[in-house]
Amino acid sequence: VIGGGWAGCVAAYALSAQGYPVVLHEAGTVLGGRARRVERSGLPIDNGQHLLVGAYASTLATLRSIHGQPGDPGLRRFPLVVAPFERSPGPLLEASALPPPFDLVGGFLRSRALAWRERIDAVRWLRGVARSQYRVPDGRTVDDWLSPLPAAVQRLLSPLALAAMNTSTDRASAAVFAHVLGRIAATRGGSDFLLPLLDLSELLPEPAARRIEARGGEVRLRSTARVAAIRDDGVEIAASEGTWVAAAAIVAVGPHQLAGALAPSIAQLPEVARATAQVGALAYEPTTTVWLGFRERLRLPVHLARLDDRPGHWVVDRHDVLERAQEAAQAQSLRGLLAVVISAGGPHDDLDAKALVGETHTQLRRLREEFPAPVWSQVIAERRATWSCVPGVSKPIAGRLADRLYLAGDYTDPALPATLEAAVASGERAAKALVDDTRPR
Repeated sequence: VIGGGWAGCVAAYALSAQGYPVVLHEAGTVLGGRARRVERSGLPIDNGQHLLVGAYASTLATLRSIHGQPGDPGLRRFPLVVAPFERSPGPLLEASALPPPFDLVGGFLRSRALAWRERIDAVRWLRGVARSQYRVPDGRTVDDWLSPLPAAVQRLLSPLALAAMNTSTDRASAAVFAHVLGRIAATRGGSDFLLPLLDLSELLPEPAARRIEARGGEVRLRSTARVAAIRDDGVEIAASEGTWVAAAAIVAVGPHQLAGALAPSIAQLPEVARATAQVGALAYEPTTTVWLGFRERLRLPVHLARLDDRPGHWVVDRHDVLERAQEAAQAQSLRGLLAVVISAGGPHDDLDAKALVGETHTQLRRLREEFPAPVWSQVIAERRATWSCVPGVSKPIAGRLADRLYLAGDYTDPALPATLEAAVASGERAAKALVDDTRPR
């Protein structure tokens, strides 16, 4: 398996569970890919805030299997609440305890951000979406789809679409957002927020690696690898430590790395050429996380609070990082830690780290005058965090690419945006395709 992100780790874990001897190659020093741990000043922070929801069934099932625990191992579950960071009489939107889809219906009916007429319009819209089985013509954008709704309702839904797809709503695919809403509506607790209690590498990739090694497999860090040739007796792997032959290979690198993971002769194979052409046409979106440390223990209205988009979109209480690294927290005199999330691109991309920290703190002070100044900060920008989830995107599908060659990655799900759920499901599909092809009949 080439690529130690979430898709590659899940594919390797699934194969090892079926008794296959697995070698997992990761070019970096930490597993997780675009959802991994980054250590700064001794603090195990993440390279981005990857929000999970209760509807992500593949991810939750895999976490239960890897951790050997029921429920939501490594996660905290909260009902969907969209609450402003600034002081207000209550949340803008809060899902009810009713089964879906009435949890969201109840949330809109109780929303203090909406007048009664607006609440009724929102509920009618939700009913219409459900009657359409959450299908929208592929050419429509989110803004176009939401345009018949009152502006106040759009202001509640648009941030959720931006968070789900990491693409500005004037360009983002309404069909994909509708599919996400459909998944949420199909599962009790599907709209719940799930926030990690562990760093992103320790949540899934690293415990998966320990299971793989316990079953006799290998995990090779700092190992750059590519598929050099496909032979009758196997697949030739050219890695940093030498060339060897595997029975089959799953390529689970980022989409912009796919061509480099395949030799030119392999790239000419019909399905491989089609996949690399599709990937070559993708555009990408960044995410930026501004980490702010404080001497004070801060209390947010909710664990994930809504900002005013100038520049941050959401702020997350990440005190859990300080609890896991108490010595480093004491060395920096930190009792509070927040992560401010900025989705997709924007004017903030032109700012250096110091200026962006200043603008973010100014934003927090504008919304809460008494908010203290940070004593520690870190800016992490992932320039290719996700592919642009715009209408009409053509993507390869996880699974078999050629004889003995398989593909996985968060860009290979036919319906989901670039999410951890898409990555996990793709790893499972690639492993299943390999097993189906190679298991003795």
